[in-house]
Parts: sequence; C-alpha cells; structure tokens
Amino acid sequence: MAKLHELLAVEGSLKNQAEKTRSDLLATFEKKRHLFTEKVVTFTPLDEGAFAVTEDQLDLQSSIRKELNWITGIWSKALDVAGQVAQANTLAKADVILDDGTVLMRDVPATALLELEKRVMEMHALALHVPTLDPAKSFQLDVSRGAGIYKARDEVKTRTRKKAAPLILAPATDKHPAQVQLVTEDVPTGTIQTQEWSSLITPAEKAEMIDRAERLHRAVKSARARANGIDVDVTLTFGTSLLQFVFGK
Repeated sequence: MAKLHELLAVEGSLKNQAEKTRSDLLATFEKKRHLFTEKVVTFTPLDEGAFAVTEDQLDLQSSIRKELNWITGIWSKALDVAGQVAQANTLAKADVILDDGTVLMRDVPATALLELEKRVMEMHALALHVPTLDPAKSFQLDVSRGAGIYKARDEVKTRTRKKAAPLILAPATDKHPAQVQLVTEDVPTGTIQTQEWSSLITPAEKAEMIDRAERLHRAVKSARARANGIDVDVTLTFGTSLLQFVFGK
C-alpha cells in the first residue's frame, strides 16, 4: 500500500515524460524512416582487374521492436501510477473484457478506465504511424542478421557512358562524299548492385496492432460504462501488459 500524496507527487512528471517520449517516437516514425534501414550500393566495373567500389552506404540505427520496447518501459510507469491514483478516488470497478470473452483486467476503477480510453487511442494513433516494409521490394527475413531483420530483393543495374560514333547517312559516290553524322550511344561500363536490409515490420503485423488497439478501446469503454465501484494499491500494474498487447512483446 502507498499514500495517495506519494503517488500524486510523481504522477504528473511520469505522465509528461511518457507524452514527450511518445511524441518523439511518433516524429521518428514519420520523419526518420532511414534509421530503420541499412543499404549498400556497390559499383563493379567490367574492366579486367578492377575492384568493386562501395558508392553509398546507410547503416541500420535501430529497429521498430527496440523503439517500442523502449517506450513501453517509460509509458507503462505513467499508466500504472495513473491507475493507482484513480483507484484511490473511487470504488467503481469493472472487468475489461474483449469481444471474444477474454478478460484482460479485473476490477479496474472507473476513473482509470476513463483515462485508459485516451491512452488506448494514443496507442492506436502510434500503431497507425508504424512504418512497414515495402511489399514491392520482396523483403524476406534474414536469419543471419538476427531477429526482425529483413532483406530486400537485390537490385542489379547496368551503368553506361556516352560514346560518340559515326552514323553513315549516305555512302560516298564518285560524285559526292559520304554523308556522316556523329551520334552518341550508351556503352556499358559496369554494374551497380543495391542491397537493402530493414528492421521495419510487415503490413500484416501493423494491421494486427491496429486491430488489437481498437478491440482494447471498445473493451475499456464498455467496462467504464459498467463500472460502479479504494485504497491506493501499488500492486495494480497493467501498463506493460496493455502496451505489449497492442505492440507485441
């Protein structure tokens, strides 16, 4: 058990920290997709004895799962404390039950359920912005790189250079010289191979996250409507389980 004032002293700071962290991560998902991509562009000359040269390289900085696990540790604390404070303010309680009958939480205070409605919608908004793999690149899991790393189909293109060549418009005769025009043509000089890795998730995984967030929101809203409901119980912790339900473990 804990005193209410002890929880109130930290509730605001935890909530602000979780909100800033969520906003920063949302901005990362929207504007910094390159952090989740590794790419190597290699030029291989056709000339005998020439060596392949790496022309462009982008290193993998993070992964979706790593970022979601990171925010879960921060966000879950804010959710837990908010629930504990709300429990002390009311006796109204209800179970959170999914549409398939699964009970996610039992005896949740009504005020906590009201707050959770907002938080679950934030989870839903974050899930909507999770970047996913481009199906056009035929990504496949690359077990040699570790869990959650996908490799795209290699792309090989030919590099060319312009070369001037004469084009005979009319052959020479005993009366007129040949009519010749210089034209340019593309001559192959080598190949460029592009290899790409990504730690993004599949569109199917994202769709499942969004669906779970929507189901959770319906369940929390229904529970609040049924609630009628104590002491501050610090063993009431549900933030981690909810975040893992939406975003996966």
